[in-house]
Amino acid sequence: MYSKKVIDLFNNPVNAGRISKPDGIAENSNEDNTAHVEFSLRIESNIITEAKFRAQANPYIIAVCSTITKMILNKMANMLFLDEFNVKNTLGDDSPIDIQFCIDCVKMAVDDYVEKMAKSSKAKA
Repeated sequence: MYSKKVIDLFNNPVNAGRISKPDGIAENSNEDNTAHVEFSLRIESNIITEAKFRAQANPYIIAVCSTITKMILNKMANMLFLDEFNVKNTLGDDSPIDIQFCIDCVKMAVDDYVEKMAKSSKAKA
């Protein structure tokens, strides 16, 4: 079944919800559409200062999203590195469930921020 840490994060998710007026936001689903996640980010001077998630998924994916939000806080958005091994290792659970779509969603939220910044700087020019 699930590890103690996964069960704890499912019952007490960290950073669940959505940031009002996020700097970057994205949503993604897994291949078979059984899980859907959304990440919203607050980014100041290229540093991720706040991260939240919403998920319609199994307990493992909810724990993964919670873990990811903790892992990316205070990291530089343009230097963000996440991989399945690190997330699963942090959770202490090597479930065969594919979590790459969660990692991709965070990267898409960062890309959304970058696009908004590019549009903003073009508008100022």
